[in-house]
Amino acid sequence: MTASNALRPTLFKKLSTAAGRLVYCFSLYIVPAAIVVFSALAVYALNSHYPAAEGQRVSIRLLPEGQDKYSLPMAIAALRTQASSLSARASSPSWFLIDLPAAPHIENAALDIPSRLTQTLHCWNAGTLGSLGSADRSQTTGSLRSNRMGFAIVLGNAPGPASILCYATFVETGMLSAELWSMTDLRNAANRFERGIGILEGGLLTIALFILVIAITNREWIYLLLATWLVGNLRLGAFALGWDSQWLGQDIPLEWMPFIRQVTVAAYYLLTYTLLTQLFRSNRHSYFPRLTRAAEWAGLVLLAGAFLLPYPSFQPLMWLTCGFGVLVAILLLSRSVYRARSRIWLWHIATLSMSLCLILSGILLVIFGRTEFIDTFNSVIALLLSNIMVALAVAERMREDRKERVRAQTELVSNYAVTPIGMFTLNAEGVFERANPVLEQMLGFSLGSKAVVRWTDYFEPQDWAALAEKTKNAEEVEIQALASAMRPGLPQHFVVRVALADSHIEGSLQDITARTETINQLRRMADNDPLTDVLNRRGIEKALDASLQCLTEGEPCALAYVNLDHYKRINSLFGHMSGDEVLQQVCQRIKSALTEQQHVGRIGGDEFVILFPNSTISEAREAATKVIEQLNSTALYVGGRAFQINSAMGVIEVTSDMDPKDMISAASRACRDARKQHQDIVVYEQDSHELREHTEELRLFDELEGGDSPRGLYLEMQPIMSLKNPLQTLDFEILLRVRNSTGDLVPTGKIIAAAEESGTITIIDKWVFSATLEWLAKHEHRLARTELVSVNLSGVSLNDDKFIDAFFTILARYEHLANRLCVEITEGVALQDLNRTRAFMKRLQKMGAFIALDDFGAGYTSFSYLKELPADAIKIDGALIKDMMANETNTAIIRTIVELARNLGMKSIAEWAEDCATLRALQEMGVDYVQGFVVSRAKSPAEILNANTLADLIDDEEVLQFIRDIATESRDEHDSHQPRRQTPANWF
Repeated sequence: MTASNALRPTLFKKLSTAAGRLVYCFSLYIVPAAIVVFSALAVYALNSHYPAAEGQRVSIRLLPEGQDKYSLPMAIAALRTQASSLSARASSPSWFLIDLPAAPHIENAALDIPSRLTQTLHCWNAGTLGSLGSADRSQTTGSLRSNRMGFAIVLGNAPGPASILCYATFVETGMLSAELWSMTDLRNAANRFERGIGILEGGLLTIALFILVIAITNREWIYLLLATWLVGNLRLGAFALGWDSQWLGQDIPLEWMPFIRQVTVAAYYLLTYTLLTQLFRSNRHSYFPRLTRAAEWAGLVLLAGAFLLPYPSFQPLMWLTCGFGVLVAILLLSRSVYRARSRIWLWHIATLSMSLCLILSGILLVIFGRTEFIDTFNSVIALLLSNIMVALAVAERMREDRKERVRAQTELVSNYAVTPIGMFTLNAEGVFERANPVLEQMLGFSLGSKAVVRWTDYFEPQDWAALAEKTKNAEEVEIQALASAMRPGLPQHFVVRVALADSHIEGSLQDITARTETINQLRRMADNDPLTDVLNRRGIEKALDASLQCLTEGEPCALAYVNLDHYKRINSLFGHMSGDEVLQQVCQRIKSALTEQQHVGRIGGDEFVILFPNSTISEAREAATKVIEQLNSTALYVGGRAFQINSAMGVIEVTSDMDPKDMISAASRACRDARKQHQDIVVYEQDSHELREHTEELRLFDELEGGDSPRGLYLEMQPIMSLKNPLQTLDFEILLRVRNSTGDLVPTGKIIAAAEESGTITIIDKWVFSATLEWLAKHEHRLARTELVSVNLSGVSLNDDKFIDAFFTILARYEHLANRLCVEITEGVALQDLNRTRAFMKRLQKMGAFIALDDFGAGYTSFSYLKELPADAIKIDGALIKDMMANETNTAIIRTIVELARNLGMKSIAEWAEDCATLRALQEMGVDYVQGFVVSRAKSPAEILNANTLADLIDDEEVLQFIRDIATESRDEHDSHQPRRQTPANWF
């Protein structure tokens, strides 16, 4: 090969390279520059195809028609008396007279009436009264033509009329003028006007559509707001330029325009407010927060006014609100200019300011009487350019975003070799293309072996777009290595961060195995009891929540509540160390009887909960039986001592309408029933009577704790009969009754027991006490014979200081009824804290009320305590009274209590009397008062009010005869023992 032959390929390659660069430079630089230069020359040096021209303003006389109706001659005569001017403010309808110049020197003349508010127009030759034609927005006749936003009258070359008379109707009050043109110039002006409309409408809608595509493609919804704002600019610019009665080349009925303009202004105000606050949302609340909030509310008021107010009333509101909004916008933009730290924000601020100023200037020109700018076409170009600058700001924002993404990717790649974090690059198929040594060491592979290593070899597939978005928002995403990829000594838990670069994924992995293990250990400590290593209350509630989720999938579930017997005795006798060891052994025995899926938790000192997931109630019963056998079969040994633990368990079938608190409460109730029934296990199945009963209890307690009126609670009254003057008094005891949601009676004792356990008994006692006093006060005039109203208080309530304060506050409101009130205190409660009970009694008696020791003789009795308690009466336990006729021991005890009460100056009350023989025996013993079914069952308040004497409430003829016998003996007999204090004559 010769030297020349060798040089040919090299020369050809250089020429090809040079040709390519030339084509690139020509396309990228020369052609765009030539277009700009030629466009500038065309604008400033070439003749315009649509030359600008102005008409000759002519004088006009205006006469509003008002209530008067004019004929043509009358209208001309009236108009001649009006002063002429170049423009006048017209209202609908109006007559006007146009005086034409004597020698206009205009060929083929035409008269333009450029009012965009004109709805109909009729014109006549003022000299001959000949019709020149008529026009409205749909058609024209005669010499009248539609022109731009108004109408024109073709005059032609022949000598025309000296004056033209017109009658017009208008959409609203506005400025009216007339201009004399040549037809050629008027046609050019109309073409120029229509072309300006087309350029502005087409240009702005194209820009808005372009930005809308950007918003949808990049999911940057602020650009959707920007596109909508540009359309608002178009409508507001059309209003300023005088052609807002068109949209996309279609005419809008003029009668619609006032409402459309009102809504347009209000919507544009809110769009501008939202755009500004979104663009500067990072600083929105750091300055002018009250002003921006006031601007927001002003916009809402303006929007409401647009729909509710007529145009004349809306205008002052519009200018006031828009003026305030412009002031706030100026403050925001000024502050943002001062604080701006990037070109993108300066672009936004500058372009928004220019657009706002341009639109504002157009509106001001309209306010001060100009219906168009100095030149329509130039105004269109200015408005269009201002909005193009907004688009350039968008492009600048995109350039900044791209620059930031490239910077982040470059930084990511540059740190590959030096960072202590694993760095990687994946291709579109999820194959590792690059990895730094740290990552290779973390995952235990090497890319130098030329083997294909995929992401899914080590981790679950990922949604990379979502992961990149979380990385961008500084959200931490944790992942775990696949079980098949785990190796001893290698990390297992990572934080992953990624960035998308075209079809590649640039990312990092940070080892957080130690941190994850520490967190898991802390979570275990948070969910487990440190003493027994079983779940604590928090842990068991989380397990219950998970089981509820499984219930929705059709899996059954059951829950058990376990309570240990005599555990507190172990603590008190042998110390807490022995008690702790007992608890640990109990938990070991329970866990040994359960499967891995079943959970046990400790929720109190000696209270445990067992969860049986995916178990039917029968399977749970079998599992519970195994647990009880483990606990109760053999003794527990601690330090050589044997402890026999007897446990009771309540098991319930969990339903989807329960929450963890309700489940534990229901299981606890079942366990309590097991204790009462002396059984090891009590089971509540779904829809069982006991479970429904418990649900009703919870409903009642929720209503009470929530302050609602307790549905189902009501009061009844059981009469108390005096054995000395039975027909002179009508006394009774207040009894609580409860109905469930189906109307069935619920045993009051169970409600009281559950309320005492849940702590809501104080609310019930307060309700009963308040309702009783309110009823007594309302019907006091019908209860003349009532000297004694007996009310029970729970021991839990008496030990609650807040209840005691509320109790005496209520009693103070009805202090005039205190001398009829007898408060019954259970003897066992009274003896628990003698000092507290004594203080309560004395405070109550000081207000005039009476005290009775209830259930006296039920097992707590110590007669020596009676002298310490200033009670007024003793209420003998009903269990003694019920069987007294068949049990001589009971009779002896009752006789002793009655004699003791008499010696201490107290009255005696016997309850549960069920036959007349018992009545007679109690009378012979000297008992003062008696109540029971033999006297009367509990009555409704209405029955009590309707009774004149106690006899009206008794049905048994034998008892009625017994009462008559007592009444005939001596109505005035008094007790020989004087009472401790002044009491009602027939009572104490």
